[in-house]
Amino acid sequence: MFFVPSKLLIPASVLTASVFALRRYKIRKWGRVTNTSSLKGKLFIITGANTGLGFETTKALTARQATTIMACRNLAKADEAIHKIRETTSEGELIPMELDLASFQSIRMFASQINEKYPDLYCLVNNAGLAAQKPEFTQEGYEIHFGVNHLGQFLLVDLLKDNLKRNNSRVVVVSSRMHEIDASIDLENLGKWVNYDSRLNRLYNNSKLMNFYYARELYKRGFNVHVLCPGLCHTDFFRHYDPKWYHYLIFSPIVWLMLRSAEQGAQNIIYSATDSVTSGEQNPVTGYFVSNVKMRRSKFRFDEHVSERLWEESVSAIAKAGSASSS
Repeated sequence: MFFVPSKLLIPASVLTASVFALRRYKIRKWGRVTNTSSLKGKLFIITGANTGLGFETTKALTARQATTIMACRNLAKADEAIHKIRETTSEGELIPMELDLASFQSIRMFASQINEKYPDLYCLVNNAGLAAQKPEFTQEGYEIHFGVNHLGQFLLVDLLKDNLKRNNSRVVVVSSRMHEIDASIDLENLGKWVNYDSRLNRLYNNSKLMNFYYARELYKRGFNVHVLCPGLCHTDFFRHYDPKWYHYLIFSPIVWLMLRSAEQGAQNIIYSATDSVTSGEQNPVTGYFVSNVKMRRSKFRFDEHVSERLWEESVSAIAKAGSASSS
């Protein structure tokens, strides 16, 4: 029989207790939405609502009696998500609608239906996004991070702008603190797949910086914009990375200690969609965003020229795709 010396048991127990204490500290630091007031009569649109952060946001808002349009690429998966939510609550109303942000045609069809059937929009949550390892492109030929994470929601908001402005609707932009890390707006290569010399996914980081720049320009134009970082979350967001079994074995302890669950990360989206308040001092233009369920200021130094150029190039990219499809 193998015996562990008693003098080694105390350090091991102390280490275990310290790890659990650190986890509890992180959970408290991440914060939670404490407001549980009814959202009955308020209409939300959540892109990518069938999985991960979008699913948890949808579930939480539904429990508070909201009406939520689940804008999903796959309606079968949206129906599965509705079934899971209905196992936990019978409140609210769930409306699945097809939306593929990698297709301008799909975005235009979705927006047309919203403007026709749902003129009183309370909040649009631009949640859907992805990170890819290998070159992928939208139907219009733009690399997937620029095309989906930025340009798709740019077009969606533009098509819904009258509805959003009329109702002073909240426009929630899900960015990431990765916009502060090894990210830039590569104006010469927008929409192109570029292999940057970086250990990080620069295309993803760049798209999250685009999200913040975009939120700033929307705010300047009078929209009720709230930009946020959900935190690094353990969801199926990294499904494109195809992890091996030994990755789970090696990184599971780190994941447990450092990463948020989808439900914990969704707190920042829920807060931005319902409770966060911008002001003359704290808003996207001054670099403020929601993190850990409170406002914090970005470390990134935004460039007004780049901000305006990105907007202009985005408008141009959409117009160019429209011209190509009509020719």
